[in-house]
Amino acid sequence: MQVNQKFIDNDLLNESRKNGYSDSAIYSAWNASQGNITLFYEYLYPTKNQSIIINSIHQQYNDDIQKAMVASLTMHQQYVPFGKYRDDRVPCGLLNVGNTCYFNSLMQTYYFIYDFVSPVLKCQFDNININNIVDKRVANTVELVRHLQNLFVLMVGSDRQFVDPKQVILSICDDFGKALPIGDQKDVSEFNHYFLSRVDEGITYLIKSQQKTNNAQSQQLDKLHQPGQSMIQLPTIYQQNQSFISQKSQLMRQSSIIQENSIFYKLFYGKFIPQILVKGQPNKDCQEEIFNIIQIDVNHKQLPEALDKYMNQSVEYRNDKDEYQQAIKQFWIQSPPQILTFQIQRVEFNKEFSNYFIYFLDSLAKINSPFLFEMELYLDRYLLSNQKLARDIQTQNQQMRDKLNKIDKELEQFNQFNDNIAIIQNLENTLKFLKLQTSTEKNNPFYVDSNDNKVAIKSITDYLNHFIKKRELLLKDKKDTELKISHSYNQLKKQKYVLQSILMHEGSPDAGHYFAYIYNFDNKKWYYFNDIHVHEEIEQNVLKFAYGDHINSKSAYLIQYIQEDKVKQGQKILRSFSNSENSDYLKDQYGLLLSQKQRDLLYQENTKLKQEYQQQLLNSQIETIIQTYYKYFDIANEKQKQHQLKTYLSIPINLSIQIKPPYLENYAMFLKIKNDDRMFRWAILDDAVKKIMPQFNGFFGQPEMNEAVKTQILDEVNKIGLNKQYFPSNHDRQTTIEEYKSNIKLQYMLTYILESYFNNKLIDTLKVLHKFMKQAKLTNQSSFFYTIAIQLKQQMQLGIICKILQNKIMNDQEIQILKLLIAFSMQEHFQYTEPKLWSKQLQNLIGTAIQIYTQNEKLSQEVLKPYILEKKDMDQCQILDICPQDFDQQIESMQKLYLEKQFENNLGDFLLENLILNYQKLLQIKSIKQLLDNIMNSLSILDKKEILKIMEENPQIK
Repeated sequence: MQVNQKFIDNDLLNESRKNGYSDSAIYSAWNASQGNITLFYEYLYPTKNQSIIINSIHQQYNDDIQKAMVASLTMHQQYVPFGKYRDDRVPCGLLNVGNTCYFNSLMQTYYFIYDFVSPVLKCQFDNININNIVDKRVANTVELVRHLQNLFVLMVGSDRQFVDPKQVILSICDDFGKALPIGDQKDVSEFNHYFLSRVDEGITYLIKSQQKTNNAQSQQLDKLHQPGQSMIQLPTIYQQNQSFISQKSQLMRQSSIIQENSIFYKLFYGKFIPQILVKGQPNKDCQEEIFNIIQIDVNHKQLPEALDKYMNQSVEYRNDKDEYQQAIKQFWIQSPPQILTFQIQRVEFNKEFSNYFIYFLDSLAKINSPFLFEMELYLDRYLLSNQKLARDIQTQNQQMRDKLNKIDKELEQFNQFNDNIAIIQNLENTLKFLKLQTSTEKNNPFYVDSNDNKVAIKSITDYLNHFIKKRELLLKDKKDTELKISHSYNQLKKQKYVLQSILMHEGSPDAGHYFAYIYNFDNKKWYYFNDIHVHEEIEQNVLKFAYGDHINSKSAYLIQYIQEDKVKQGQKILRSFSNSENSDYLKDQYGLLLSQKQRDLLYQENTKLKQEYQQQLLNSQIETIIQTYYKYFDIANEKQKQHQLKTYLSIPINLSIQIKPPYLENYAMFLKIKNDDRMFRWAILDDAVKKIMPQFNGFFGQPEMNEAVKTQILDEVNKIGLNKQYFPSNHDRQTTIEEYKSNIKLQYMLTYILESYFNNKLIDTLKVLHKFMKQAKLTNQSSFFYTIAIQLKQQMQLGIICKILQNKIMNDQEIQILKLLIAFSMQEHFQYTEPKLWSKQLQNLIGTAIQIYTQNEKLSQEVLKPYILEKKDMDQCQILDICPQDFDQQIESMQKLYLEKQFENNLGDFLLENLILNYQKLLQIKSIKQLLDNIMNSLSILDKKEILKIMEENPQIK
């Protein structure tokens, strides 16, 4: 008896058609596989791509896509973002280098398989010279393993948030060294099988190469690697049945079967022993089959049901009489893989396009209906070793399922009375109607005047109770039967698998995005892997999206279980995901796999990351500095406009002239207002540097700026027109700063003089006024301070005399004030600007004050003695030269405060505001103004009565 080579199971045929395959491709793959369902799918998958490639133009287009992909991978490096640090205890992500999200998701699932990572990390390349490997494909696979090892090393211990898998991708080549089109939308299971075989091939070569080095036994290895041969043999079926496989199907042409003694066979591959079950005939054994990924039909709604369907397939067979009969092909697992993988088939062919010769991408549809799977799975019922017991259970279950079908049919009869009428509901409604026919319900619209209905009600109630009881018995029987079926395999629960990873797809059949959820058994947490984005995820969200629904386009595409004994629970932690800042860095099982050379590689990588991070931070800071510079420039222009418009800032010096005081809000604005544009620009840049890089305190502060950093900043600002050749020297800058400090000092003196005067600290007023006059004489004659000194000298002297006259007290303190006032007036402070008879007028005013309030002529003569003798009182002059206590320290503090004000603090010039307020207040004292006007306009000494009249008419507020 043979499995039919011409006809296949209708379910399998329809499913393949639904997925978009032509009948010719289906039958060709079926005949080539000789009934081996695993080979059938392997032969069938690549034919889908050939539907698009129908002529040489399309073939050329396919080649161009591959060239573009390689070029994009080669060029992408310059756009790779650097300097991203990985959070401690968070796994490393992978950079998407061109529509390679599915590749990244697979790499993450591989990384979580210790027995896959371990042999890759242990490979040795010291004695390998790629140029000496004759077979180009083998050379490519060795390079693939080398780059995969480097990638895994980085995933184990890099401090980066994500690493770049580009070299691994570029190393996946065909026999001729041509890179595979990794960047296109491709079947994951197809690529997965190809990738595993290539890695296995490379590792096998390296192991045998190492054995050759150690044992000097190379003859066998040389035979295995003659040109055009491979450690992993291609199935002969590809040479025999190429009529339906295009030369352009690279994955198909190069697909390999992993041998049973290879590195990854037990990890990823299992073996089926199929049997044909024909009613009334002995079971027939078929040729064993190797399987890797089990294809699951989403329409079966949940994994157990779908798996049962897969393991028990309807087929046709041809008996000895050359007759075709229906049969069941059962698959029994002789050797299960350690990693059990299921691919959920969610893509089907849209029949709407079935009449087109060329099927377009739009002809595929994705099924988004829910598909459920458990966190745990038992394979015992499918193991060949449990065949007898499992079949007995299957027979019992089949009997119970037949019983369930019978129960369902009986239950369905309750809804099929008299042309699909629900009998129970009908009886219930009839009872309700009859019970309305009472005198109490006469107003009811359904009331009908009739005879007593008690007999009818009783009869119908009996019928209703009969059917309800019968339905309850059937439902109970159904529930009990379903429970027995669910518990039927309880004795077959030794071969336990636990869910580890879920590969997700989001989007349409021809386009979309892959990401993964992976469970870490060490900390019992799910992780979300979406290229460079990795974070923890709660199980509720994982399963919600993985199961899928009719609303969202995201759902599980590939689910992977691992044998429970491979989880290594209770042993040393496999993966801690710690970064180099953590004390347990590289102390987990993955870290212990690393050689010293690999650890050195990680150290270099993490050192490079720190440098990249610092450079990235510096680049970002410089960019922010430039932005801040422009911001300050705009603010300064606006402040300059406001300064020019604000007339209240002007202080009238005399009737014909108004001179604005210097603007001292900060050093930069001082330069801006005085039109020193060059120094202003460098000043706001320096302020921007101080704000963004406070660790350096600008170009000129301490600690000194790193020369390399300074050079990079100057190179960048040179691009915006701030010529670095004109960078100010320390001397240039210090000269302008000293000028700024001098203005602060003079403005502070003015403020101090006025505040002391209004606070009746008249001795301090005279001392600082004296000091101010000496400083003001050194300024430019057109300056504000020079001009106001001339005006203030007269106003302050008269103001002090007015205070004493209006206080009407003459004690020792007032006498001392008058002596200092005489000493001040006899200094050579702008004497050329004094009115005629000025000293005589002061002498008269002072004498008048003393005589009025002391009536002591002798005291008056004593105080006025320096005037009378025209000789300075040196004792009083020495007192005048002594500044108030801590006055110099106050000036230094004020200068420091102003110099430390960064540009955007916007604190204003509070010294100027204070000065304006107090000076305008001084100008409003009428007694001072009238005295000064009378002195200016008089050719003689003011009369005593005139002086007193002015004082009485203009009392000064204390």
